Amino acid sequence: MVSGRLAAPLRGYILAALNMVVSGVAIYVNSLGVRMFSDSTFYTAGKNLVVALALLLSLVVFSRARAAFRGLRRQDWLLLFLVALIGGSVPYALYFRGLQLSTPVTASLIDHLQFLFVAVFAAAFLGERFSASLWIALGVLLAGLSVGVAAGAVRLDAGVPFILAATLLFAADFIVMKILLRSVAPLAVMTFKMGVGTLFLCLFTLLTGHAGMAAGLSPLQAWFLLVTGLILLAFTATSVLGLRLASATATTAIPAGSPLITTALVALSGRAEIPAYRWLGFSAALLAVLAIFILGSRHEMRLAGVPPRQQQ
Repeated sequence: MVSGRLAAPLRGYILAALNMVVSGVAIYVNSLGVRMFSDSTFYTAGKNLVVALALLLSLVVFSRARAAFRGLRRQDWLLLFLVALIGGSVPYALYFRGLQLSTPVTASLIDHLQFLFVAVFAAAFLGERFSASLWIALGVLLAGLSVGVAAGAVRLDAGVPFILAATLLFAADFIVMKILLRSVAPLAVMTFKMGVGTLFLCLFTLLTGHAGMAAGLSPLQAWFLLVTGLILLAFTATSVLGLRLASATATTAIPAGSPLITTALVALSGRAEIPAYRWLGFSAALLAVLAIFILGSRHEMRLAGVPPRQQQ
């Protein structure tokens, strides 16, 4: 343990582990929430609006938050708009439309291919390099998740193209954000991503004639929007802050273990009985996540010049 303050890469890995927990809860809650709305884009826009308002409120209240936007270059603004488009609006609409048309199992497996796409993109565009043992751990993670989420139950249905497109866009978004976070404050990235991204979604909802659904929200629907919005805020914060401190590969691979959390919630709720072979798959996935955490964090702390005695 680092005396005083944890080394930056290790803090990023811890945030990634926290993001895994938040993501697992989010998948479970969203699988319930999205089916309460006839239009998935309206649901997506509603919960994203909760996040956007919370972040915009920070700009009003805290001068330090406003300072995050000062001195941004033209290139920074262009990348921020790109992040808002491919990370804060379009993929959310695609994903939740796919979730309506597909099954939770199919959505979960495709969604968690994201870490492999990020690993490939990060190696190609960010120059991230890891040992063969970590790549083996990534392979074990994918295999464990495939067994754990019952890959045999995956359906090649009408929702697959939407979910796959969303997953690729989310993966690309991580690469753009990683580049941005080298010079732009995390709060600026989060606020712009969710603020402008939500504006895009709200405009789309208005143009498609579904904005009127807001007037007919039931108390339960409004509650789901608030709760899922706050969960999304926690997910966004842990994701962006972790990405700033550690590699894109690790900070997306570790949260890929979130089906462990989702499945545990399903089992505890009694909604379904989980076969033993699925728990075996998730056990392998958990071991892979632990290996990625240990091997990856040590590798990145060595690169950051952290003394060996502080890597324990």
